[in-house]
Amino acid sequence: MRSTLDFADVQTFAARGGDLDGLVRWLRPDVLIVDSAQAAEDATPYAEEHGLPVLHVSVQERTLRVYRHGMWEVVGNGDGPTPEAIRNVVAGALFARAGGES
Repeated sequence: MRSTLDFADVQTFAARGGDLDGLVRWLRPDVLIVDSAQAAEDATPYAEEHGLPVLHVSVQERTLRVYRHGMWEVVGNGDGPTPEAIRNVVAGALFARAGGES
């Protein structure tokens, strides 16, 4: 995954550490990628407050969802959460934020 996101500074953290809200408040990421429904739910208050896009990758359900503008949207090319699909969503989210759109 890191090689696919070579245009971004990628940091990984185990979800089992708890307190996702506290972690993202200290890190202040531009995009947050999570891999569980619980982490996606836990990330939405911070995301809403800061206009942060959240990408929820579900390998089990083969879905890719993005949270922005206060709602979740299923995205992707129909092939599930491929590295390329994740890259495209992250790149779009980063460039939209840089351009003043969140």
